[in-house]
Amino acid sequence: MAGEDNYSPYLIIGRLSRDFILTREGNDINDLPGGHVLYSAIGMSPWERNPGLVARIGSNFPQKFIDYLTRYHFSTSGLKYLGDELEQRNFISFYEPEPGFFPERSGRKSVLSQYFHAGKAFPRELLGYDSSSGHYGSGAERTKETILVRDIPRSFLEARCILLCPLDYLSHNLLPQAFSGAVRPTIVIHAGNDYMHPFFFDSVKPLISGLSAFITREKHLRSLFAEKYRINDPDDMMKILLGYGAENIVVMMADRTFRFINRVDGTVRHLDPGEAGQQDLIGELSCFCGAYLVGLNETYDHVRACAYGAARASLLRNDLNPFNNLNVLDTLLNEKIRLLTNRVE
Repeated sequence: MAGEDNYSPYLIIGRLSRDFILTREGNDINDLPGGHVLYSAIGMSPWERNPGLVARIGSNFPQKFIDYLTRYHFSTSGLKYLGDELEQRNFISFYEPEPGFFPERSGRKSVLSQYFHAGKAFPRELLGYDSSSGHYGSGAERTKETILVRDIPRSFLEARCILLCPLDYLSHNLLPQAFSGAVRPTIVIHAGNDYMHPFFFDSVKPLISGLSAFITREKHLRSLFAEKYRINDPDDMMKILLGYGAENIVVMMADRTFRFINRVDGTVRHLDPGEAGQQDLIGELSCFCGAYLVGLNETYDHVRACAYGAARASLLRNDLNPFNNLNVLDTLLNEKIRLLTNRVE
């Protein structure tokens, strides 16, 4: 795929999506560009405005979304069109109907019911969509969304800072090996939801070994340890993962605070961004991850890196044009980073 291919030390590998959103108030926002790759790239701005993007896209993915990425100067030569269609529609619902009614959050019927109860017309573009989650595979199963080393343009393999957004286990297991050159790169994995499950518990160890950071949500961390009945404290879970060989483990908690631990001191630290009043943010953790990687590369300090991530995510806003999130004042962002660094406990 054509696109600007200026060298950038940063590379983002993952998925793009077409987002369909029901807000908490029942408003609908349909067919927006989205996905972990996009929001991670937004998180890198304003420090890095030209990261390389790698993703697989189906023949049904809107060309206008690719044009948007090019217009905002992202390197898009790593976007690979498949010969057939790929399910990249993503239904996101924050809508809460009247008290006592709680529609199922997954499945085709639930999507229809939520638009119906919100009083909104069902989008034609969502016909045939089913948000039911898939099964847990063996970890070696290749799918249409599995990204292989040959999907990455040769020039992108020179990147020094790589962010692997949520993908299947096979992608996350194989891709870091593509960057094992003479200079050790900084590699961060934003954990894939599907393998944060007890079935994959023993398989996560080799995945984490050697990473600069492994980042996940509290609910996925708890899911991974669900069959470890004597381990209930997230701090203990993080220490176990750290022992698998990563330099840093970062967890976004359910209350949207952050906990993180570094191999050097082995102490779990806490950061409360103080943004609890904000709700319904799309791509928040992906935005955090993009900024975190920049902070880690620029400061070599895991505390500052978390402050970078939390500060940048705090400025994220849902918008009809998600690219409007690129317009961030450097002075405001730097002040937030300074304040949040001092909040770390």
